[in-house]
Amino acid sequence: MDAPFVARRQFLRQSLAAAAACSPLGFGVAAAADPDPTVLGQGKFRYRAEKDWSFKRDSSPVEVKDCHEFVRTKSGNLILCTTHTANNLIEFSPDGKVVRTFGTTYPGIHGLSLSEENGEEFLWITDTNRRIVAKLDRNGKEIMVLGWPKETGKYESENKFMPTETAINPANGDIYVADGYGSNYIIHYDAKGSLKGCYRHEGFNCVHGVAIDGRDSANPKLLVTSRAANKLFTLSLTGENLGHVHFPGAWICRPVMSGENVFLAVINSGRLKWGSDFRGFVMVLDKDNQPLSLIGGMPPAKGGEGEAALYRNVEPKPFLNCHDVCLDAEGNLFVAHWASKRTHPYKFVPVV
Repeated sequence: MDAPFVARRQFLRQSLAAAAACSPLGFGVAAAADPDPTVLGQGKFRYRAEKDWSFKRDSSPVEVKDCHEFVRTKSGNLILCTTHTANNLIEFSPDGKVVRTFGTTYPGIHGLSLSEENGEEFLWITDTNRRIVAKLDRNGKEIMVLGWPKETGKYESENKFMPTETAINPANGDIYVADGYGSNYIIHYDAKGSLKGCYRHEGFNCVHGVAIDGRDSANPKLLVTSRAANKLFTLSLTGENLGHVHFPGAWICRPVMSGENVFLAVINSGRLKWGSDFRGFVMVLDKDNQPLSLIGGMPPAKGGEGEAALYRNVEPKPFLNCHDVCLDAEGNLFVAHWASKRTHPYKFVPVV
């Protein structure tokens, strides 16, 4: 990934300076015109690529296909899911050393989330090819498998179900499944897999991601990304629509919680129509779900029309179809890419 970060220096300096002049956003994008144009982002969320970081095992790269999502375990290791069935799941240390690979039966692995029960961690995956949700122990053994939710009465057939994400409520183990590539429902189960609800609201269009928002500990909620609509919805834990925030042009993948902030990989940006030339950046939101930093992105032009009025990436684009992010204990940012010619994830370090 060295070339994009070298080639973009002069253009990025000019682009960010222009963005600073017209930004309506509260984080003060004037700071984006950084003296070092290799720095991405604004305010307290500024990062520089660690260019030499990559996955390795026995001095050879571990092969990947579509890298979809990351999680960080309580030990500090990170786990990535990829559609390469030689190693669907790759666990590695924070310095990039591969600890192990496991999982060979998930050709459409897409979602990856983590839960904990009595001190034991479990992985939750979705497979859009097999149309399943699976709970795995840390050795990759299947503990529970949920198929198409026929019992909801909402689905005519199995092929209407293509789950993209799960979220597990730490308070009671309830399971929320986002059917982002299928019928745009959030399906709600109890910890044992019994149906509790099925929710869909106006504006749901590719409900790609779901997360438990515990920032208000007395009143936890759900965050749901409606990717094709460029909207982030807030729902109650029983599915009521509590409103949304609109980010025109930003195709947000899934909400990743980090303290009071939300990180969102934006797979495509500044495009009026979905196309093959995917672009994107990483968006950081504050406690009110308003943008604080656009890492590799530019804010909409105030009063702009067409693409100028949309959230969009800088040029040359710094990411290759970014699909998910993960943060480690030191605040380093890892970015996974979909359909990126088997590109390994990127690592970014905070700029103090």
